[in-house]
Amino acid sequence: MIFVDTNYFLRFFLKDNQNQCKIAQKLFQQASIGKIKLFTSIIVFFEVYWVLKNIFSEKDPKVFSILFLILDMSFIQIPKRDLLKDCLTNIEFYDFDMEDAYNAIYALKNKTLGFKTFDKKLLKKFNLLNSN
Repeated sequence: MIFVDTNYFLRFFLKDNQNQCKIAQKLFQQASIGKIKLFTSIIVFFEVYWVLKNIFSEKDPKVFSILFLILDMSFIQIPKRDLLKDCLTNIEFYDFDMEDAYNAIYALKNKTLGFKTFDKKLLKKFNLLNSN
């Protein structure tokens, strides 16, 4: 198994460095036909989000489009893939930050008995999400 770091995803989707983009394309192509196995981490996924939101803007559809495309790369093992998809879906609807959306969805999926935070806006959004 080969670990894929943040910059491979960024070069592949942003195409801002043609040489590195081609290298990433080749790696992903080999994985897509089963020649190699790839995996990444939740931290890498969040790093891609942080970089993209600084390049574009936090609510730019390009950010979410790229993130969903990464999650659709079934030839790469991504931990908590379904949770991350739920997180992205709820970011826009409930106006969450990605970190907060992830924690709220994670708590709900684990049948939390409560959600403790000093962030009143987050708690209000969590309660709204929990009621639906």
